Amino acid sequence: MIDLRDKVVVITGASSGIGKATAIAFAQTGAHLVLVARRHEKLKDVESYIASFKTQCISVKADVTREEEVQNLFAQVERVFGRVDILINNAGRGLEAELCDISYDEWLSVINTNLTSVFLCTREAVKRMIHKGIQGHIITVSSTSGLLGVPTYAAYCASKHGVTGFKRSIRWELRKHKIKVSTIHPANVETEFFTTLKTTPKRRDMLTAQDIANHLVAIASRSLLRISTVRLLLIAKRIYYVIKYSVK
Repeated sequence: MIDLRDKVVVITGASSGIGKATAIAFAQTGAHLVLVARRHEKLKDVESYIASFKTQCISVKADVTREEEVQNLFAQVERVFGRVDILINNAGRGLEAELCDISYDEWLSVINTNLTSVFLCTREAVKRMIHKGIQGHIITVSSTSGLLGVPTYAAYCASKHGVTGFKRSIRWELRKHKIKVSTIHPANVETEFFTTLKTTPKRRDMLTAQDIANHLVAIASRSLLRISTVRLLLIAKRIYYVIKYSVK
């Protein structure tokens, strides 16, 4: 089991939803945090909330689809904390549209946000882990859409399948450096993600951002007992939500 106290954790997409919940969950363990997103005001709100915990936290406005901004982000992390121990790739966007209605710009935006950002952030974090001999951890929030095909979600599924292939490849590549690579594939989660889509799942079919955050912290702790316990709780919650929101 890994003690997360004083570990430096970089979280992308940290201004809301899963990212925000994950930042708070890690803060409660005593980890030091780097919150990353494009919406700086929302980031500052999260940073202010975390100030009540006994840990260091900085927020960095950055577009993680742009190479230069990602490089500057990790350079800043190194200046402030001297290292990065854990990277949580969480930034993402959805797109619900039939194939013939997907514009080129929309396609690029989804691929860049969901896949290119994961490549850029992972590469910069790993470079620094290898250079300093840190046995770090790269954790990525993907989706069940990275394992299955879903009609009207072609661009989104393509991006998430790309993440799955990328992570499976580097998991073996980075073993010689003792850097751990993990990916989770949640289904529907109750966040603002669905506000931009045409179809919103029923509440009974969704877990909460806090549920996912608890899972991410358990994975980062590398405790098989804690991971198994959280996963069993998630299954139980899924059953509970189905019953609760189905009975009228």
